[in-house]
Amino acid sequence: MSHTVCIPKDMDNEEKLARLTEREKVCLRQWLQHKSAKEIAADLHISHHAVEKRLKMARTKLGTTSSLQAARLLSQSEGYGRTVPQTPDLHAHTLQPQASYVPPLILGATAMTLVAAALFVLLPSMGEDPLHSETVVQVRKGDEQLESALNILIAAATVGPDGEVVLTNPLGDQRYLQPRSGHYWQISAIGHHDLPSRSLWDRTLKVRGRKALSEPLFYNSNEFPREPLRVAQRSIFLPGSDVEWQFIVAQSLEVPD
Repeated sequence: MSHTVCIPKDMDNEEKLARLTEREKVCLRQWLQHKSAKEIAADLHISHHAVEKRLKMARTKLGTTSSLQAARLLSQSEGYGRTVPQTPDLHAHTLQPQASYVPPLILGATAMTLVAAALFVLLPSMGEDPLHSETVVQVRKGDEQLESALNILIAAATVGPDGEVVLTNPLGDQRYLQPRSGHYWQISAIGHHDLPSRSLWDRTLKVRGRKALSEPLFYNSNEFPREPLRVAQRSIFLPGSDVEWQFIVAQSLEVPD
C-alpha cells in the first residue's frame, strides 16, 4: 500500500525537517557520505529497497527532487561543516567536549546521543589527513556531473518505430564524439542492440545487474585496461516501451574535468 505525504506549500524547512523520522535521517546522513543505497543497506542490515523507500519519503517530506538535496538540507540544519563554534538561537543540551555543534531540531537526550554517535562515525576525525576530505568532495562533484549528463541523455532518448532507442538530440559535449576520450555513454537493454557513444569506438560498457529505478547507481569499474572508470547507471522505462533500458554514463578517473 502506498502512502501519500502532503506537505503544505507555506511550510518552512525547519518544519519539514522536523517531520523526518530518525531512520530517514540516518539514510540521508550516509547518502551525504557518498554511499550507495546498497552500501547503506549493508551498514544498517536492511534491504536496499528499504533504504530507497526511506530516501524517497525524505525527498517527499522536504520537497526536493534528489536525495542529495535532501541530505544537504539536513546537513545544514544540523550544522555539518562548521569551522567556528556558534551560539545556537535555541537553548540546547550540553554535549560532551568532542561534539562540535548542537543540532537545533533534535529533542531529547537519547536522540542527541544517537546523532553524536552517527557523527563520530561519519565525520572526519580531527587528526585525519585533509586530503581525504578533499578527495570525498572531488568524487561527489564528479558524481554530480555524471548525474547531470545522465539526465540529459535520458531526456534526449526515445523509442523509434522499430522498437530500438534513438536520441532526438545529441549530447553537446564534444568529448563524447572523440574516440577513447575518457567520456562515454551507452544505452542498453536485453534483446536490443546497444546504442553507444562514438567515444567508445569498438568497446562497450558492462551493465550492472542491479536495478536503479529511483536513484542513479554510482560505482567504480576496471573493465577497460589501464583506464579506471567512474560510472553512473539508471534503469528507465521509456514512453511507448515496456523494455527496461539501462542508461550508463562513464568517465575515466585519469581524465581531468
